[in-house]
Amino acid sequence: MSTVPPADGSDQPPLSDEQWAAFLRDAAEGGGAGAPREPSARARTRLGRLRAGVRRGLRRPARFSVRAGVQAVVPWLAAAAVVVYGAWEQGLLSWARADASGPARAVALPGGGVSDGDHCGARGYHRFPLPAAASAPAPGSADPSPGPQLVLGSYGYVKPSRRVPGRLTVGLLFAPGPKGALELSRTLGGEGVAVEIEGPDGLVGGAHGVPVTWDAPARPGDAGTVRIGLAEGGGAELSLPPEALCPGYGAAAVAEHLPPPTDSSNTITGQPAYTLTVSVRDPGVGVLRRSLGLPPGGDVLSANNLVPDAP
Repeated sequence: MSTVPPADGSDQPPLSDEQWAAFLRDAAEGGGAGAPREPSARARTRLGRLRAGVRRGLRRPARFSVRAGVQAVVPWLAAAAVVVYGAWEQGLLSWARADASGPARAVALPGGGVSDGDHCGARGYHRFPLPAAASAPAPGSADPSPGPQLVLGSYGYVKPSRRVPGRLTVGLLFAPGPKGALELSRTLGGEGVAVEIEGPDGLVGGAHGVPVTWDAPARPGDAGTVRIGLAEGGGAELSLPPEALCPGYGAAAVAEHLPPPTDSSNTITGQPAYTLTVSVRDPGVGVLRRSLGLPPGGDVLSANNLVPDAP
């Protein structure tokens, strides 16, 4: 088989005898349709590159699979999420916002009640009228009160998790006195509890209308009341959110000033820096006082965190 060299002298592969014969036959049958056009120099260059690529074994890139990519990434994302969550729960990450205090005005509190923000800085403020003795340390006498009593069983700061704002909690203990029974409404006269926290510069936080959670659950037929007898007494707990504190005061810092100071031997050396006063007003208090023949004392019970005077 012979070949016909290209007319331009380039290195383009020449036409074979069979190709040239086919051209002549087509020209004769088609009335001289014209000689076949050879590729231009630019086209020949591209063709040469393509042939060289094929010889080197170049392959077309595989199509990207979204599903395969997601399946490959998900395990790494899950592992990263576990690490981040663990660090957050252990307090290793610091983007959690600190508990915010409330404004210097009265605002509704989450969970119920209203803040005393409009009295921030006031000295001696109490929602319910209290006698002067209510803001002083209790007498050191061991004699029990002849009438109904309210005692602070506990108080402090709790923060269940980093996602829940910290709160001040106060445990309340009720007792009827030496005899009789104290019957209170579960809403404490419909007014809830009043709480005031006063420091050296006046009121640092407080609220009124705060609901309580009773230790004894409600029972059918109790008509919304709780009966506190001589033997069992009665207990309840209240929660004070950070919005009940005056601007600039945090719940954790306030809680640190509520216990009395102690020395290295755990001996109390003075009064607390902040005075915590809790009071309730319920008709059941006055009913019991009158039944015991006590001097008029109204319907209010109060308690504070001050250390009793020495006997």
